Amino acid sequence: MRVLEVFEKAGLKPRPGQVEAAEALAGVEGDALLVAPTGFGKTLAVLSAFRSSGRLPVLWLVRSLELGSRISGDALRLDLKPFIAAGRARSCSVKTDDPEEYCLINRSRCPFFQNLKEGVPDLFYTSWEEIPSHLCRYYAQDFYIAAADVVVQNYRRRVVGSYRAVVVDEAHNLLKPNIVEIKGLGEALDALDALNPELGEKIRGIINKGVASIDLDVIEETLIVYREEFAKGSFMARRLLPLVRFLKAASRGIVYREEGKVMVALPPWRPSIGPRIYLSATIPKPIEDLFQAAVIRVPSEPRKALVVGDVTTRYGEETIWGYMKLLSSLKKRHKRILAFATDRIIVKLVSVIDFLDEKPPDDWRGLAMFNVFGRFSEGVDLPADAVVMVGAPFLPPDVTERLRKYYYRMGIDPDNARWIPMVTATLQAIGRATRSPEASPEIILADYRFKKFAKYFEPVLHLQDS
Repeated sequence: MRVLEVFEKAGLKPRPGQVEAAEALAGVEGDALLVAPTGFGKTLAVLSAFRSSGRLPVLWLVRSLELGSRISGDALRLDLKPFIAAGRARSCSVKTDDPEEYCLINRSRCPFFQNLKEGVPDLFYTSWEEIPSHLCRYYAQDFYIAAADVVVQNYRRRVVGSYRAVVVDEAHNLLKPNIVEIKGLGEALDALDALNPELGEKIRGIINKGVASIDLDVIEETLIVYREEFAKGSFMARRLLPLVRFLKAASRGIVYREEGKVMVALPPWRPSIGPRIYLSATIPKPIEDLFQAAVIRVPSEPRKALVVGDVTTRYGEETIWGYMKLLSSLKKRHKRILAFATDRIIVKLVSVIDFLDEKPPDDWRGLAMFNVFGRFSEGVDLPADAVVMVGAPFLPPDVTERLRKYYYRMGIDPDNARWIPMVTATLQAIGRATRSPEASPEIILADYRFKKFAKYFEPVLHLQDS
């Protein structure tokens, strides 16, 4: 079936370029990268390519399951059977702080798991949420996954079944580390001190060293203490949980401190199965080759970004007063301003901020500022009159050095470790205010260092002097 027939059979009128992109994708046998602007309809283009070529089933990986309903809806429009699969944290019916640990210890006697012996309804479900709540939804999903044409799940969830292709949505996430703030670590260490003071002292030493690798013996020793408390149903297990999560993350990531917070940078990755179809709206041309895939790029007009060259957040050269004046001036010219920075800079600009790391109300006015690596830097729509990068978001030097090693293992030139995370984080932050094609906020990159890396933003952004 030709791609155009797929659209016609579904009663859909393809947008300009959709059929051509889908046909090109259907003709690629190996890995492919599709770069198309927001609003192009990448999901329908990809699904129609699979429908046309019969390359099904397909696994669709997303950073957040919030995207699942949109992908599922488009699949249904093309007469495909979708299923949204969740991890234990979402799907477990047991009220527990740690579903993974509960399942490890209690699965054989869990009443929800036991109910699976009676079988699962032979019905058409499109999501784990539709599975009857008296069943273990986590394992019941496997039945519906096996019957689906399109399975949507998080990047890191276990893969069930075999697939003809793997789609990676928002593929720009793959080449930059995922920055995670570890909360509640101090209280967790206090709890560990009460149970095993020697181990607590050892872990504090690891954290205080900044960037560190975690000894597997330390992780195992901590897990033994935690599991003993968890098995007893002790409240101490709840207090220890942030520490357990920290150690698991730190064992595969990079630990560092910023403004008193303990952060872990989880390394970049690629799906181990393929062929892979990478999707993104914000991958500049200099990053294309790093995916080692056939490139299908839908032409789009670059957005203009003004570079303010007399300010910087470079360590030891921070021009905080210059940023205060810039933001105050913007507040006089615009009703709604989005700004992004690292915590190191945010704490010095609090006096001019109206909303800090919170989604403002629909009728908001003023300056809303967010951590450039935080949860509001991607996947949310924040319309504004202006969007400002308060400094070029380079990673700390020690983190960049470790990232070089990860890139080398992935077959990527380690020198890219300096600019890729900065460029990617910048484009994603700006994208919060430019998610609709009609949006046209003033884009300001406030740091002289942006100009040095101007070519790496093309053709998504065209940088100009302010």
